[in-house]
Amino acid sequence: MKRLRKAAAAILSVLIGTGSLLTPMHPAAAAAKTDTGISALESTETILNPGMGYTSTLWYRCAPGKTAVENPSGALVLMFIDIGAFSSGENGTTDSAGKYTPGKDYDLDDTFFAGLRGTFENCRKNGCTIAVRFRYDDNGTQNPEPATFDMLKHHIQQIADSRLLNDYQDILMYVESGFVGCYGEQWGGKYCSPEQKAELLDLLLDVVPDPVPVTVRTPNIFAKWAGIEQKALADWQSEPGTRAARVGLFDDGYMGSDSDLGTYTDREAETGWLGRQATTSYFGGEFSGDLEYAQKYDTYLPQNAIPEMYKTHLSYINSNIFGLYENYKFGKDYDVPGVDNSAYYGQTVRKFIRDHLGYRFVIRKASMSKTAPQGGDLQLAFSVENTGFANPVRAQKAELLLEKDGNYIRTPVLLDSRQWRSCTVTDEQISVQLPGGLAPGNWKAYLKLSVGDNTTEQTHLRSVRFANDGIWNTALGANYIGTVSITETDNPLLLTQTNFGTGDGTVYTVNGFQITDGAVSHEGEHGSPAAESASGKLYLHNDEQYLYITATYNPTAESEVHNFSLYNGEERYRIYYASGGFVYFNHGEYTGCLQKHSPGIVEFRVPFGPVMNLEPGVKLTKIRYFLQDEANDWAVCSDVTADSYELKADFPVYTAKRTVTLNEGKTLLLKVEDGASGEAKYQWYHDGKAISGAVQSSWQLSCADSSAAGLYTVAITSAAGTVRTAEICEVLNVLPQKVSGDINRDGAFNLADAELLRDYLLAKKTELPDRSAADPDMNGRLDARDLTLLKRQLHLTKA
Repeated sequence: MKRLRKAAAAILSVLIGTGSLLTPMHPAAAAAKTDTGISALESTETILNPGMGYTSTLWYRCAPGKTAVENPSGALVLMFIDIGAFSSGENGTTDSAGKYTPGKDYDLDDTFFAGLRGTFENCRKNGCTIAVRFRYDDNGTQNPEPATFDMLKHHIQQIADSRLLNDYQDILMYVESGFVGCYGEQWGGKYCSPEQKAELLDLLLDVVPDPVPVTVRTPNIFAKWAGIEQKALADWQSEPGTRAARVGLFDDGYMGSDSDLGTYTDREAETGWLGRQATTSYFGGEFSGDLEYAQKYDTYLPQNAIPEMYKTHLSYINSNIFGLYENYKFGKDYDVPGVDNSAYYGQTVRKFIRDHLGYRFVIRKASMSKTAPQGGDLQLAFSVENTGFANPVRAQKAELLLEKDGNYIRTPVLLDSRQWRSCTVTDEQISVQLPGGLAPGNWKAYLKLSVGDNTTEQTHLRSVRFANDGIWNTALGANYIGTVSITETDNPLLLTQTNFGTGDGTVYTVNGFQITDGAVSHEGEHGSPAAESASGKLYLHNDEQYLYITATYNPTAESEVHNFSLYNGEERYRIYYASGGFVYFNHGEYTGCLQKHSPGIVEFRVPFGPVMNLEPGVKLTKIRYFLQDEANDWAVCSDVTADSYELKADFPVYTAKRTVTLNEGKTLLLKVEDGASGEAKYQWYHDGKAISGAVQSSWQLSCADSSAAGLYTVAITSAAGTVRTAEICEVLNVLPQKVSGDINRDGAFNLADAELLRDYLLAKKTELPDRSAADPDMNGRLDARDLTLLKRQLHLTKA
């Protein structure tokens, strides 16, 4: 026995002396990670992820004193903002002989910027990302620009001074340099020389906020701007983080010929340049409109087009992929090296291209801690393959979420999805500490990537869906990655952990909320129907900002047209959404309205206010949903009507109750997030007693002592006068402050405490008076590392 102890002491001494025990060991590290059981197969579902894919194109005509607020929807809204009415080159007159008389150049006015701000804000609310091209022509008119290049630059400076692009840069994916020439495609205009287009690019790189990309029409514009010969593009590599790395390409003659209708001079060399460039900027455009001419070349053939799409990292197309690709089946003949596309064998080439624009992430394997104690460590490892043509260009926020019964916590994690490159499998690992107050039981873990500065209300918006079956949670906008069983602990060092990773541990909820996404987003979202018929059900809800109409229907129409109508008093309102994107509303502007559907279910959102004169207390009658088939004489396929519905005074609270145990003297920030209308008022309470001065949406509990235990609630009063009280936090206990390292509980930390732990590790002692004080790395396990840390602490105390 003495030999064993001497050997152990020698090993312990060597390890401590060499520092070999300084690698952190977390409680979950001892338990092996297990496979999470999710399917590693790629689905063939078309996924609408932010900043990529088919663009929803808005032809946006603006004029002095007249710029409408538009209400776009779509994952990526490309706005062609026509400012020709402000330009003498476009707003003049043409006589019967065809002679053009120039008009007048105007400044961009306040109405212009107010309209664009309203439209951008609707994009934010509707979950869109944005791309823009400013142009002076939308119908092929030559020389549409202002009389002088200086006036054009003045318009650009006005855009800069408005700070419109800065204020929405979180959802602004790229800016096409546009402006000059026919359609803003930089040909047929006054200022289309290579030098002028290079000057325009340089100006836009100043005006468009970094790091938002700016794209040019042809590679030679970049070469002119960079001061190199065009042939030098073959070897050009932009340094990451530079202005050059922000420059991409919009190709409006895509696959139209062997040069894409003049886009390329040397296709092989310049697509090589583009392949390097488009990892940090955007490449996209629109397929040529002249298919007959395109078929004179072999560029468009799938065996040539698909490898080039991967090579050049094609991120978006303006919704016009050649229809002839429906006649080709994707198979091994069209495979490219380094990526598994076998899920698409037998699908049409058109669908394959559509679904692989931009990035497409597939979890190929995942393992995670099967169990973890409260306050302990959760470990996750996964491999993700990007089968898409490109990687994300704009940064995406990465988070890990844990959810149980509709309540969830969230923490940022260090993942950069921009590095998940096309045709690459990337291995990732995540390790986070759990809150000590996390309820025991099974918690589902979700990986969430998102774009934009989204509020809690917008959690589900602009989120990245992976291409695995059965893992998408629409309410959270997150991908299920596995389940962990949280076990109870009595270790005070773990119980008093209040954070979740680097997040603050706040608990949120989706329970009771309506999410307009055309699906059942969470259990109980729609509740009981307000009306039923043989062909569908109708559900009605509201808060202080919106009326929500949900209907189920028979998906039998060939070309669906989704209608709803209602009476507000004697006034009838009707709106319908046709399958081609056309929206009809019988009262003019429908700003703020939203419709989403999937087979068999449709959801509408209508804002309170002037659109339908909605406000709390209003009684609606004859609320009707009906589905028509535009392709078959507008036949009614589903029809359901509710007799009446009274709009309630209510608003959502997105924060749920958490429980914590605190150390004496610690602080805890409590906050509430809600959907109250206008400027809400707040009052915090502790066990039902108002806390003096606690009248903001957050309040900090400082220097906790035993009196801090109890329930903390907050009363929220909306601008409309509606009051809701929410339970935010229960402090279960406040533990008395202890001297760090005081294992023998004599009120001091000294050499005797370190010797006590040493003897325990060498099996000279079988018990410790205070086990938690012997665990300075707080991993719930005692080892030589703890002894090393205590000795260091002791040395610092003496120093």
